[in-house]
Amino acid sequence: MNRKLDGLAILLLVLSGIVWGVVGLFGINLVEYVFTREWLIRVIYVAFGIAFVYHTIAWRADSKKKKSKR
Repeated sequence: MNRKLDGLAILLLVLSGIVWGVVGLFGINLVEYVFTREWLIRVIYVAFGIAFVYHTIAWRADSKKKKSKR
């Protein structure tokens, strides 16, 4: 897959992990705190979801390549 896209996906996954960790620990939603526009909040959460799906597909494809090399 594309290295830049992989890097962006990992960055979004790390950010989403931090966001949900803060929600779980302190009950503060950083996305809603920083961004006040409803549509922008939705776009950010959609980006988090797309990053997860992309990374999962890329990971699975990579693990299949490694299995076939054995």
